[in-house]
Amino acid sequence: MKKILLTSLLLLCATSVFATTLIKTVAVVNNDVVTSYQLEKKLALVMATSEGKRQFSQKEHAALRLSVLNDMIDDLLVEQRIHELGLTVTDQELNSAIEDVQRQNKLTSEQLKDALQAQGMSFEGYRQQLQKEILRYKLIAKEVHSKVEVTNAEIRAYFDAHKDEYMTVPTLHLLRISYPLPKDATAEQITQIKQKAQIARQLLLEGKPFAEVLAGVGTDANGGDMGTMIEKEMHPELHKMVATLKVGQINEPTEALGSIHIFQVLERTPAKAELTDEVSAAIEKILATQNSEKRFAEWKKELRQDAVVDIRI
Repeated sequence: MKKILLTSLLLLCATSVFATTLIKTVAVVNNDVVTSYQLEKKLALVMATSEGKRQFSQKEHAALRLSVLNDMIDDLLVEQRIHELGLTVTDQELNSAIEDVQRQNKLTSEQLKDALQAQGMSFEGYRQQLQKEILRYKLIAKEVHSKVEVTNAEIRAYFDAHKDEYMTVPTLHLLRISYPLPKDATAEQITQIKQKAQIARQLLLEGKPFAEVLAGVGTDANGGDMGTMIEKEMHPELHKMVATLKVGQINEPTEALGSIHIFQVLERTPAKAELTDEVSAAIEKILATQNSEKRFAEWKKELRQDAVVDIRI
């Protein structure tokens, strides 16, 4: 019996020494520590999910290990800051977030639990993970987003540097009179219809109101005010007739798409860059994202500088 007890005691001491040897403190972060066990577990996960699950050289492995440790330190600093500020997530907030996930993925509560189980995660584990994400979002909103500003001067400067991205498209406001051609029209018929179109064109050039001219052609033609249209969206054959016309000008009667057409240009709006309210809002959103990323990097640096961090690898 004494021999057995002695053997057990030796095993207990050996296990204690073995654990001490394997589990070391690899970093001290203020009053918390990161152990070698935690680091190796996280490192194994990162390597397992790396692209192609490739093999790492000794140098690459050491660099990756240090990178993972620094990420863990940053995460720990975030957790400490959350605790310091007393940020919390209520059950209502957490339940609402889960309901949003179910709604976006069109899942029932049971289907979500089954999906999580298939990924090797319990529902309670998922709740805890989601709680951490919400806390991080609250922290970043408080420490970063709330301190990000975009000035009118920044919006104007961005616009001036990216005007090509905010060019409007050229538009045309047209009046049209079209004379349909008979099926298999002869050259003589086409000439006669062109002559009718030429008479209408001449009346317009002399200043006769368009509505009167259109009414005067009777059933020989159709047409009207085509309104404002995007120039590049016009049929290529029709656009060719008006491409070089200035405001007020009328093209010569031209055959296209089974009719003889005359167009009068009422208005041309060339492509231009204009800082509208809509453009300003879009630019503000871009700059807010850029400034937030910059502020987030600065905040992380400040968090690290204000902490006591001792890396021991």
